[in-house]
Amino acid sequence: MFGFGRKKDKAQRDAEAAAQQRQSAQPQQPMEQQPSGMAAAVPPPAPAPAGGHTNGPVRLIDPVPEQPQDMRVGVVQALEQPDGGQGYIVELTPAGQMNILAWIAGDDAVHPTSTVLTEEPSTADVELKFDAWNAGNDVIGGIFVWDTVHGFRGDDPDLPICIGEYAVGPDGAVLIAQCSFDAGVYGRAPHPRAEAIAACWLLACRLPAVRGEQITTSSGRFADFFEQVEKMPLPDAIDMVIHRGMSNGGRVTPVERALARQLVEIGAPQIRAIAANTDLGMHRLDTTGQFWINFDEEAVQGLQRDLVIAVEGAFNRAVDARNVAARLDNDVALLATLDERTTGFVFRDAFGHWGEHARFVRGEIDARNPFMELYDARARRGGAWESLTRFGNVAEQLRLPLRLQYGVDVDNASGTMAIAFGAPTALGFPASRVDDDGVWRDARDTRGAQASVYALRLAGLLAYIGFSSSVATTSVTITARAGMITGTPVLSMRFERMAFYGDVLPRYLGDDIGDAVLDFDPAALLRLLAPAAQAVDLGADLGLRGVAPLPMPPAIKAHRVPLWKDMRELPADLGERLRAERACELDVLHDDAPISIADVEKIIEDNEESPVSAAIELESVVMELSKSLPQETPSFRPLYCNNQGERELVALADDNPQAHADGQPRVDPSTIRYFKVPDALFRALIELARINIANGRFDKARELLARIHHIGKLSIPPYISESAMYVDVEEPDWQKDADVLTKALPYAVEANDVAMLYYRLAYAMRNLGKLDLSAACYAMTLTMPVRWLRDTALEELSELLDGDLGRAPAIDDAKQLLRANGIPIVPSHALMHLLARNTIDLVDAGFPKAAAIGTRLLAAAERDDTLNWLGGTLLYGTYGEDELGDE
Repeated sequence: MFGFGRKKDKAQRDAEAAAQQRQSAQPQQPMEQQPSGMAAAVPPPAPAPAGGHTNGPVRLIDPVPEQPQDMRVGVVQALEQPDGGQGYIVELTPAGQMNILAWIAGDDAVHPTSTVLTEEPSTADVELKFDAWNAGNDVIGGIFVWDTVHGFRGDDPDLPICIGEYAVGPDGAVLIAQCSFDAGVYGRAPHPRAEAIAACWLLACRLPAVRGEQITTSSGRFADFFEQVEKMPLPDAIDMVIHRGMSNGGRVTPVERALARQLVEIGAPQIRAIAANTDLGMHRLDTTGQFWINFDEEAVQGLQRDLVIAVEGAFNRAVDARNVAARLDNDVALLATLDERTTGFVFRDAFGHWGEHARFVRGEIDARNPFMELYDARARRGGAWESLTRFGNVAEQLRLPLRLQYGVDVDNASGTMAIAFGAPTALGFPASRVDDDGVWRDARDTRGAQASVYALRLAGLLAYIGFSSSVATTSVTITARAGMITGTPVLSMRFERMAFYGDVLPRYLGDDIGDAVLDFDPAALLRLLAPAAQAVDLGADLGLRGVAPLPMPPAIKAHRVPLWKDMRELPADLGERLRAERACELDVLHDDAPISIADVEKIIEDNEESPVSAAIELESVVMELSKSLPQETPSFRPLYCNNQGERELVALADDNPQAHADGQPRVDPSTIRYFKVPDALFRALIELARINIANGRFDKARELLARIHHIGKLSIPPYISESAMYVDVEEPDWQKDADVLTKALPYAVEANDVAMLYYRLAYAMRNLGKLDLSAACYAMTLTMPVRWLRDTALEELSELLDGDLGRAPAIDDAKQLLRANGIPIVPSHALMHLLARNTIDLVDAGFPKAAAIGTRLLAAAERDDTLNWLGGTLLYGTYGEDELGDE
């Protein structure tokens, strides 16, 4: 069995199942053929000319639509065939000759052949197959076809497309329940199994070949079409859709024609010029099934960004069409299911569904919040962490027609929330749409109004998510910005909770807000929303123009003070854990030292050919900056952190009591405080250590590295530098290399750091002859989502295992082996607990800027979109610095 699975919209499942079938197709016992009452048994034909077959009897099958009148096709069982076969598909010529066209195997696969078969043919030449959706349950299944010559997916011809669905009755007769091709009588009444298979093969394989047609994914499901689009470079996918949709020949569906039309109207072919200068990749999200184009926000801006978002939106209208087709054809979701009129309405209505969106939000109000506990660290009920994660968890699940980029600030003590979102520009909206009569009309003059209406509807929906995220929130200030969240403010409104719930929310739930009469009337829609305050300016085209946003609520504004200027005191228990009294002591980025890191980089660059000169200047830098540092004491220590997340983990840098004779730390850890080491000083020390290593002055290098570790104990790069010092010599000391890497592991939390440490440790263990430990370290490397290191690690692991990656240790076995040999498994639960606890508490205490990077580290470990969004919104907030006013 092919076993394609019931979840027919998952193309990956199709691919895996098809590959499995190619390896070993298990034949089924043929069902006893039942008379259909429609096909006529004919006697063996008269003796035929050479090359024909006269063995019979032949059971003619009912003609299929578009079958030539003089073509007679049937199924014959009497010819010699492999065991379990269901017969040959044959054609009877006017001269009485019987030509063999194909053979139907016992597993319902059709193999083309012109002669009788004495043994089972290869599965590589299968052209069509009936395959049950659920293995072992053949009541209903899919009809799959292959193009073994051209291939449906370009370079992967083994992947089939599904052209329909069959159903089996109690008597074994088969009905073609859904099909991209007109199945005629086979779609209206059941037929014997072999005849139904023969008819489908005739429709989908034989007749198109006779007409010179090449079957494409147009004959398949949306899933087949979407997978083809995802596998191609985006400019090629766009050109393919446009070429196919504008073609007058072949089998092109109304959906493809509508999509091609809208891609042409927005100027989608211009994407190729953008893709030539920066990477553009399109894939479907697991959460919503919608398309998402990855691009560099710095490289793609302005009109180019608008175009990318418009293209993404056009493909997402096809996703809406897929969902409608699935409701109409028993979840097969064939492209051919939708006619032109229905397709037009689906594309138009993609910008509606506001009542549906609001009802979804209402259904999520009492849903469990999966982020209230992370690594055994619990958030405070009713705190900012709960409000923000509830907001993000709902917003990330919205199936909106255009990309949503948003940020949120909240202060539950005052009941205020601020929201900012990117309002799509006019280019993101269709230049044509169907009217109520199903006729496509030019809509270019309405795009400004469409954009305004969309922004207003979305603003109200996001306000609802804000109110529903916490009962404490009583006022929401929401600002729309042109194109992206950092764009010019074009709409700003404030909603009060009771007025919103009493007057506005019923209009969402009752679909009044989404009424089509408002599609081009932003002024009327604004009257329905009735915000408590507003800043809106509609232009002559009814598009949104720039405005001064409503002021940020004062309580939230206090949270957005730059961290280095934030003099607020930390809660006592949080301050003890973070070894700080005030928020400003947590800052690691603001650097006002007299010598900057840029100055150090220039010294290094200018003396690239003269390391001695570089060393002299760098030692001067170290001396100068060291003089300006406070006096170090056991309870007041220097600290360098590479990022804000490291600062949250500072408790890991405490003295280890086991290092002291009495088993006690030299000072109570809760009393330790830190002063910040300038970036330039740390960078100069790192470069000096590198220069001394390169020149073989290892004693001096060790002295420098000891100081570096003392002030930057949590920083991983210096450990890598020390590791290199022991191996980049004529006689490497692999044990010292391994010791340094093992010492660094407990401080590693970023994926790149974890992967690099395990990778280098794997190489060290290999050179120490500890091959099992080496393989285990490689296995740990490969668990990290670090693409640039993955191929190298795989290649080296393969060499280690003599080319048999099947011998690679399972990850649980690898961890057990490493623990038994004193090698930490990281990031450890204790480290992640500390990070989660401090991050959550910082957010709940009103210090979002201090918690942003910690949240992103948690997001990377959890591989979670909501946490990743939260890290960004904590860092950047909802207002630009120029809009915050005087601090």
